[in-house]
Amino acid sequence: MKKLLLCSLFLVGILGPSVSAAVCDEQELSGLAIKNSDEYLYQSSSRYNGKYAYECGRGHCDGGQVIFMPANHYFKGNLESKQKLYYCAARGDQMWVEWKISDIADCDAQQCRVTDEASQIDGYYIMDDNGGNVGISTGSKAQLLFTDRTNICKCKSIGEAKTACVNSGGTWANGKCSCSSSKNIKLAANGESCECINSNYEPNGVNGCKKKQSVIDDENRRRQEEANQKLKSACEDSGGTWTNNQCACDNAKNLKVSNNVCVCLDDVNYKRNGDRCDLTDAAALQQKCLSESSVASGAYWDDVNKQCRCTNQQYSWNGSICDMNPAILKCLQITGANWNYTTNQCYCVEVGKVINAEQTACVDANAASSASASSEVTITQNRARENISSAVAKIEDIKSGLKLTVWRDEEGNFNTSRLLSDSIAGVVLGTAGGLITSNVVKKNQVENGFEDIQCTVGGQVVAGWGDEFRVGIQ
Repeated sequence: MKKLLLCSLFLVGILGPSVSAAVCDEQELSGLAIKNSDEYLYQSSSRYNGKYAYECGRGHCDGGQVIFMPANHYFKGNLESKQKLYYCAARGDQMWVEWKISDIADCDAQQCRVTDEASQIDGYYIMDDNGGNVGISTGSKAQLLFTDRTNICKCKSIGEAKTACVNSGGTWANGKCSCSSSKNIKLAANGESCECINSNYEPNGVNGCKKKQSVIDDENRRRQEEANQKLKSACEDSGGTWTNNQCACDNAKNLKVSNNVCVCLDDVNYKRNGDRCDLTDAAALQQKCLSESSVASGAYWDDVNKQCRCTNQQYSWNGSICDMNPAILKCLQITGANWNYTTNQCYCVEVGKVINAEQTACVDANAASSASASSEVTITQNRARENISSAVAKIEDIKSGLKLTVWRDEEGNFNTSRLLSDSIAGVVLGTAGGLITSNVVKKNQVENGFEDIQCTVGGQVVAGWGDEFRVGIQ
């Protein structure tokens, strides 16, 4: 009677496709078994004495199959103290042949890196040529069977693969190493470990790679240089000069620094003009009026009427400083005369006196009227010239500071009403202490004023539009 010890379920689960479903059976031999025969392998002393053996041939262990025998097994009637591999040479002689480690081919590098779950024989891992784990077991009922020894190879590095992968930051799964780009690593060319994604990275000593500090410093420097270049361009475009990573603005161009660019000194009095800022018209006039030399001459800014005035009423603003009004100065040099600051005219203090033709003194009106007509014309012309000079000074005073004046209305148009009143006042002032209508020619009144206003003596024009003059009565 034969007693079969089946190990097929265990072996199929471990060995994979290289292991045959048919296994080598351990059986109880008949009394004719020869204990020193190379046809039989006995797992232990008890099995040997009980004649339980693995038989080579006769359908039990086929030719080419390989079996693992643990230490202290029997072969050819001898006790073998070391674990060994045997293959069944099922030729005519049907015998077991020891398969030494030195006779087993070396596995290629890829096969040796597949798994670290395997047993060893003499320091070697035994693999099948698919890179599979042979899972050698020393259990009493788990003798390992290979269907074809040509599929078997040996290697020593199999146990290093998982460790190398994990230590380099990789993940070991299904017999393979994978590397995550999130850790800045990639699979190395040898396929067994991870390496940094490029030369800008170095191992971080934990589970991946980190960017080198020198690379970080270079990147920060480049970013700073790019930022500084943008600031430099913005500064120079705004009219400034970039020095020592700072923007400097020229005060002479009415510029100041704001957020590393040049802007106008203020938004009210200045306006941008290319790479500089210019004063607005009103601001320029005010600044000139308040300059050191102007203030020293007695100038001050009338913010209500937006014009420059003089503290001394005998002075007028000439566009740069307060200066003595030439008409007033001339008037005050005439004996007996004074200046009327309300009407802005020179007059004789004593009633009945008038300024003589020489413009030197006030004389009796009767003495002045006895002069010849030619003399009167000369006097009148001289007075007209003086009045014209006075009017020019007055106009210059007004022109220097006013935008909105008595000569213009609120819309900036010419004030025709004022023109009429001032013109009549200028030509009809007499010497009798009041207004006396005289021969003032007024022609062609038009929308914006008068086409012609003139004064004639004996048909000869002695004063015209723009002249200020008096008309005496003979």
